[in-house]
Amino acid sequence: MKHDFLLYKDFKAVDFFEDEAFTSYYLSGMGDDLSFWKSLVNTYPYLEQEIEKAIQWIELLRDQPLHQSKIDNETRWSRIQESLPLYVQAQDRLYRIRKIRRWIAQVAAVLLLGFTIYEVGQLGTKMNNTGYGEQRELLLPDASVVQLNSNSRLKYVRDWKTDKPREVWLDGEALFEVKHTAIKNRLQQEDYFIVHVGDISLTVLGTKFNVKDRRGHIEVSLFEGSLQVMDKIGLKHILKPGETFIYDKVADTEQVLNNRNIQEALSWTRGEMVVEHQNLSDIIEVLEDNYGYSVELKDSSILNKRLQGVAPLTQADDILFVIRHAMQLDMKVEGKKITINSK
Repeated sequence: MKHDFLLYKDFKAVDFFEDEAFTSYYLSGMGDDLSFWKSLVNTYPYLEQEIEKAIQWIELLRDQPLHQSKIDNETRWSRIQESLPLYVQAQDRLYRIRKIRRWIAQVAAVLLLGFTIYEVGQLGTKMNNTGYGEQRELLLPDASVVQLNSNSRLKYVRDWKTDKPREVWLDGEALFEVKHTAIKNRLQQEDYFIVHVGDISLTVLGTKFNVKDRRGHIEVSLFEGSLQVMDKIGLKHILKPGETFIYDKVADTEQVLNNRNIQEALSWTRGEMVVEHQNLSDIIEVLEDNYGYSVELKDSSILNKRLQGVAPLTQADDILFVIRHAMQLDMKVEGKKITINSK
């Protein structure tokens, strides 16, 4: 009988134990194959220990006495008949379980297909939205971080090309912490991060800044790095840390401020609203833009009423409480409609 050495070169004891050719050779004592197994051990000496262990297992089984049943055939048949109903019930349960598993697998396949179709459809543009009173932190494909304020939208192309600038489109308000990707002493177009907001574009490298676009009024506050402000015509300003660029689309006016408390622009990320120098009309805009309220003012003379200090901004109810008691106003809230009047 011919064997292949390569077939056995990686065998373990359990493999020899389960190998029909080896067990037949050992149990029958056939001498024809003796030379093969000796040659195998000479070729692969490390197999000798495995073969000896397999032989021990074979001897152990061969020495076991045969099991003799203590019941006769009639009793055995009777027990089989008694167990048949239980067996049928068990098989029925197993069938139902398998049927449920198949149904779950089919549902999962449909859901997976739907998710795959959705993901493929989203390969072009990724849109992130926040509802009224909601804030979200986003991690962009380049590891830049964006904190999105209430009622805001950020859009970008998922598959950013390595040879093109990183671009996002913002509607609302967000705090950006842009990852710097340029190598020292090398600055190329693909290293730029561009934020499109309204009619202007902000071109940055590694920079931290806040952008707010509400009611045709764009406000950009720079905390770290450098920021280029562009419009459709070209370069308008290069901001430095501590400066704020303000653009009024309706009036077509712009200005750069550097003498204001720039940290006020970050108050919303701390769940606060700095109301210093703000009047009631500014607060009403926050209620409408960030929380989706419709505000009706019965007395226009109170629009210029001012508050001082810091108001909590985690919930709209906090703001309502402050202006109701600090400004001494009569306020009625019905769902998402607020009616304000002087007392």
